Amino acid sequence: MKKMSMKAFIGKCIFKIKEKIDFKYFKNKRKSKLNNTNFTIISNNCYAGWVYRYFNLPYYTPTVGLFIMPDDYIKLLNNLEFYFKKCKLEFIKPEESKYSDYLSIHVDRFKTYPIGKLEDVELHFLHYKSEKEAYEKWTRRSKRMNWNNIIIKFDDQNGCTLKNLNDFADIKKYKKICFVAKKEEKINDDFIYVKEFKKDKYMVDDTWFSNRYLKLIDFLNKDDKNDKN
Repeated sequence: MKKMSMKAFIGKCIFKIKEKIDFKYFKNKRKSKLNNTNFTIISNNCYAGWVYRYFNLPYYTPTVGLFIMPDDYIKLLNNLEFYFKKCKLEFIKPEESKYSDYLSIHVDRFKTYPIGKLEDVELHFLHYKSEKEAYEKWTRRSKRMNWNNIIIKFDDQNGCTLKNLNDFADIKKYKKICFVAKKEEKINDDFIYVKEFKKDKYMVDDTWFSNRYLKLIDFLNKDDKNDKN
């Protein structure tokens, strides 16, 4: 997103410095505390990749280095096996995106990155240089998914509506977490209010402050909620 409050910007800079040091010296120590090291996080943005790096784990998900718009993301979550197992990843031109009007205003790098499609769900490969790279990494990481240990993560970025959040809350099949920047958006215990982004009115980035509110090791070590039926 283009705009960010000064407090969030300063917080980001401080966090990035601490993160670089932390990831270098403490990631393996954190990993040793995990009972659950083979989990798949489906994320609407880069959060999944951050978690795997935080614990020095392989990417057991293809949702790394990309973002998915809220309407498409909810659609994806409600039919994960169809989209991941039966749909072929294809690519479209930026002007063909159904979100082109919104993205041209709110995302600085729009039209510079590959955009993929799984049927009617768009995948915005923000941190990829080419369609070839996006396709190869998506395909390789999709094969690593642990379908018996799925975690779904959401937040209120990219024009997310209250309906999107309620639809996420209604999903019962998976262990889940959602970060929100407005206190009134905390729908249930799966939702975490991050007050640092109150002025921004949406989660500018849910990796910076999330560990202040979520005991990530405890969360990951809990028995998963996957519906085996």
